[in-house]
Amino acid sequence: MILKKNNLFLNLFKYLIIFIIAIIVLESFTRIFFFIILKEKNVIKYGFNDDLEIYTLDLSKFEISIFDRNTLNLNNKIKTKKQINNIDNKVVVWTFGGSTTRGNNCGKDSSSWPNELEILNKNFHIINFAQNGYSTDKSIPLLWKNLKKEKPNIIFWAHKFNISKAISGLTRNKQILKHDFKNKNKNKFYLNVKTLDKTLKKNLLFFYFLDQVILRINMRLNIFEKPKNLSIEKEDWDMAIKNYEINTREAISLSRQNDVDKFYIVSLFLEHDIPFKNKSYFNFLYDKTINSIEENTYAKVIDLTQFVDQIKKSNYFCDGMHKTLKGNKDISKKINIFMN
Repeated sequence: MILKKNNLFLNLFKYLIIFIIAIIVLESFTRIFFFIILKEKNVIKYGFNDDLEIYTLDLSKFEISIFDRNTLNLNNKIKTKKQINNIDNKVVVWTFGGSTTRGNNCGKDSSSWPNELEILNKNFHIINFAQNGYSTDKSIPLLWKNLKKEKPNIIFWAHKFNISKAISGLTRNKQILKHDFKNKNKNKFYLNVKTLDKTLKKNLLFFYFLDQVILRINMRLNIFEKPKNLSIEKEDWDMAIKNYEINTREAISLSRQNDVDKFYIVSLFLEHDIPFKNKSYFNFLYDKTINSIEENTYAKVIDLTQFVDQIKKSNYFCDGMHKTLKGNKDISKKINIFMN
């Protein structure tokens, strides 16, 4: 009996050693691979430096950003505006946001307001960094990555509609907000699994990469369907918008430190805001937040919701959120009027 127990222990120990060696090999290979692809020294430090953050911008193109959150001032690596402006000395504009800024979500009758604004204002050269589903959590590393190489004259920040993504579980500012959202499963087993998952992703680049692959497969195939019609508590909205505020203030600070001339918060609207702006708790809190940001930063707010009583829904939206060519043309006109 003792001999069997010893053999069992030795077998378990052997398998544990094999598992650990396999993890070390996979992790080493992953770090070397991304070091070669990204040419980023921080890949080696990942997991050893708590200030490092990692975000996948586009997995298919291996656009992965790893940066030190405390490294905000990048002036020594910035090209001058004259270097990045084209030969016509146009004003370089960067736009950030989700699908309503990315545009082209309405089939053939489609466009984006940044594209229409560039057509309308011949002085602008616009680079649209917006992506479907992007919240401020994703746009911060995207902004940081591009400011390392160059800088624009103007930044448009249009992230109103993806603020609620934080409610499915904060990643970037969880340690600051210290809040568990009500819609999360709070049984002990689930929390332990989530804690382990977060720890592994924070320390092992291989595990983070594997998680991103599974996440994108699920986005395509919808294997793990999310629960629908979840009620959102006011406290959850408070924290979600606070998360937005922290990220937005950081983007403004980063832009200011790197001599970006102007930073605009663009507040778009939905179909159900017409003919009068929806008086929801979210809109109240959001308006209060962006007004506060405008008061004590150099950022300015372009509040397009003030025009909703002038909008006719006909051919303006292809769904409750995304705008047609006509809608995007109208939005670009209103933004251009504000700029002038």
